[in-house]
Amino acid sequence: MLKTFAVLFCLIAAPALAAADQMLEVEHADVVRLPSAASTVIIGNPAIADAVIHDRRTLIVTGRLFGRTNIIALDRQGRVIFADDFVVGPATGGQLVLQRGAARTTMICAPDCVASPSVGDDTETFDTLTGQQSARIGIAGEATAITEDSQSPRSLEGGR
Repeated sequence: MLKTFAVLFCLIAAPALAAADQMLEVEHADVVRLPSAASTVIIGNPAIADAVIHDRRTLIVTGRLFGRTNIIALDRQGRVIFADDFVVGPATGGQLVLQRGAARTTMICAPDCVASPSVGDDTETFDTLTGQQSARIGIAGEATAITEDSQSPRSLEGGR
């Protein structure tokens, strides 16, 4: 009888407990309102999610990699004012997965589809796409540096 009660409890309580987790899409941010002012934020696994104190009562939580972690916020006296589990999963809206044999390519469609590297994709495609993205980020960083130094691209090319 006790065993039957334990099984019934697990069947009833498990969905309610799982529903309490905060769900995040990878590479997306969400706003968490705190009940009082936070002084410190602790992240169980910073590789899974990141949290930044926007203002004393607002956290910005960003999903980094698929997985599960927890986030705790403390006030100035070290009291817990927020503690919750976060599950980071794949973005579901506007996504297409192209499977060619064992090779997988993830695509984002809005409305046209373009390849977007995702964990689990074919290694060659993933490496090519992330290399292209890294090059693009580098170019953007160079452009930002030019703007911050108040120099035009022409002055960097020898003053033409």
